[in-house]
Amino acid sequence: MATIVETGIRIPTMSDEFSLELPPEIMALRDKALARHREEKPGLPENTLADARAWAEHTEDEDWLIWRARRTAERLRSMPVELEPGERIVGKPRLRHVTPEEGPELRKAQETLASCPPFPGGDAGHFHPDYEPFLEKGICGILDEIDSRKNAEGTTEEQRTFYEACRIAMEGMSAFVKNTADACEAMAGEDAENAERWRELAAICRNVATEAPTTFHEAIQLMFLTEIALWFGEDHGLASPGRMDQTLRRFYEADKAAGRITPREAFELISCLFIQMNRILWPGSAVAVMVGGLDGQGKDITNELTYLCLAARLATKLVYPTVGVAWHEGTPDELMNFSTEILATGLGDPAFFNDEVISEGLRAHGVSEEDSHNFMNSTCVEIKVAGRSNMWVTQPYFNMPRALLDVMAEVAQDKQPEPQSLGELQERVRENLAGQIRFHAERLDGVWKQREKTGGFPLASCVVQDCLERGRDFDRGGARYNWVENSFVGLANLVDGLIAVNELVYDKKEMSIADLYEILQKDFEGHEDLRQRILNTLPKYGNDDDAADELAKKWAEFAIDTTESHTVGLHCYMPGFFCWVVHERFGSETGATPDGRHAGWPLADGAGGAQGREKKGPTASVKSTTKWSHCEVLGGLVHNAKFAKGMLKKEEDRQALRHVIETYLKRGGFEIQINVVGKEDLLDAQEHPEQYPDLLVRVAGYSDYFIHLNKNMQDEVIARTEHEL
Repeated sequence: MATIVETGIRIPTMSDEFSLELPPEIMALRDKALARHREEKPGLPENTLADARAWAEHTEDEDWLIWRARRTAERLRSMPVELEPGERIVGKPRLRHVTPEEGPELRKAQETLASCPPFPGGDAGHFHPDYEPFLEKGICGILDEIDSRKNAEGTTEEQRTFYEACRIAMEGMSAFVKNTADACEAMAGEDAENAERWRELAAICRNVATEAPTTFHEAIQLMFLTEIALWFGEDHGLASPGRMDQTLRRFYEADKAAGRITPREAFELISCLFIQMNRILWPGSAVAVMVGGLDGQGKDITNELTYLCLAARLATKLVYPTVGVAWHEGTPDELMNFSTEILATGLGDPAFFNDEVISEGLRAHGVSEEDSHNFMNSTCVEIKVAGRSNMWVTQPYFNMPRALLDVMAEVAQDKQPEPQSLGELQERVRENLAGQIRFHAERLDGVWKQREKTGGFPLASCVVQDCLERGRDFDRGGARYNWVENSFVGLANLVDGLIAVNELVYDKKEMSIADLYEILQKDFEGHEDLRQRILNTLPKYGNDDDAADELAKKWAEFAIDTTESHTVGLHCYMPGFFCWVVHERFGSETGATPDGRHAGWPLADGAGGAQGREKKGPTASVKSTTKWSHCEVLGGLVHNAKFAKGMLKKEEDRQALRHVIETYLKRGGFEIQINVVGKEDLLDAQEHPEQYPDLLVRVAGYSDYFIHLNKNMQDEVIARTEHEL
């Protein structure tokens, strides 16, 4: 069994205790990342200048993809690299604020760019590249493939233009990697004490600027440089390390067998990569790593890197990246036990994604058996096929209880007649939501088509299957799988609200819809007894109540079916049920709702019950959420659960937590994430934030520093039901 002990951890594949302590120079970088996260986010002014230079050379007869490729290459060639003592993974750009002296030059650049057609919109940031081509062929190997396909018999003129754009972008990336090598070489002359390490890093970067990596260090370095090139060269601002225990496994095992690396050295390199992710993205977002799960042949892939990635997450304790476990019935006991022990520390990771449910949903939408297990949560819980897809996520979020309030308002204003039954009321709410879904599907379809004209991502096309094979850009149907995902917020508020309306208006006939709406408009002022009655005496979703759960099931199925009845781009529209931070944003602008929720209070934080209403324990809660199929919700679904840290000190308590998690997953749950932090600690963190700089909490699909959240969101996390085991 993998066991966390006072000074480190025990990993099943290792006989000795494994220390979590990082070398002082790496910890210094970790602490600097944490400190930077409390500062205002800087930018990269050089990108604006690079864009202006590239656009100034654009002519009317230049193909749009060529311009887009030149823009990417210009950015990558001119991007300044920041190096710091202690780094073992290098290449992060020098992010900074604009100086007053640069103002005129940047304004002139923006004037030049004003004539450039704007990017059409849609999602370009939530992106997962296919690292395999780089790791197998190297940059020059990709360039050779591009030239070979460009010059092949039967290649059309349009395809040749596409391949030329890919070549320009890839040469720009190669130049960026060489510049990073040169910067390391220069540091060797400036930092005599660490000159040998800087020269080693320079040699690694110089090699992967052209050739395929041959060692674990080269492979993980090229992975990071690929992320930087995509983030800052082509605006894929959330490209993630992905399934590291698969992608890097052959390098690790070959190096270990040859005596070139130890588990300790690999752990430190992974930790360095994790720290660097925190230097290029500020809190409030998400970057993901996934470990475990099944390979394309249906075999469990758990290996030593699986545990080292989890150990690095525990050692660094920064907001990025979150680490998820792809769970299946054959997930090793050792991995599940280790995962629950990590959760017991209060880290909030790992989350658990259901490999069997998600892969089934992917196959139902045309994804091959092999590809269906190669999925990633793109950042929070939204699903993409890794390295083979152009999938837009959270396009957009829908406020479900707001649709109920809209109908009630029209009734109160005599714009609609009073519904004569709960069924009639629900039908009108369905019409409202269906209209919103239809509107956005049509809008997004237009954006998808416009992206074919004034979008275009030549660099991404080199790292997503099957763009090079088809000779077609990422934005023009080149990817193997293409679709758009939305997300529905506040399911529990809608369901609990309908139950209250039925009780007050249709069952007991105590008031009309208009009367109830007037009370809501006053935020229950003068009617607190009614609000308490709603909150404490009526059935609530999330308590294994069949009537409430059946209503939730019907509304979930309506959202799923209505979304999938539309086509966006090349595929049907895809539904989801998670909210990132949007439950707070929607809540802040939504008046009081019939479920007893006050105006301005956040909506429910996921697909489970609303905050504080899950009265019958964690098992009842997960049973409610899994009474409807999650296979279809590839846009993402999250189930939150919270436990006090002190409840998980004993082995039997951690096994009880594992039982709750596996009950959810075995019943078909999509994703579950656990907060292990007591209410008292959270309240103290509100009062003394300086004492809790790295207190992490799971929000609604992602993790964040508790003290980074606004007061409303902090109160929402505190208000969640604190389960006992």
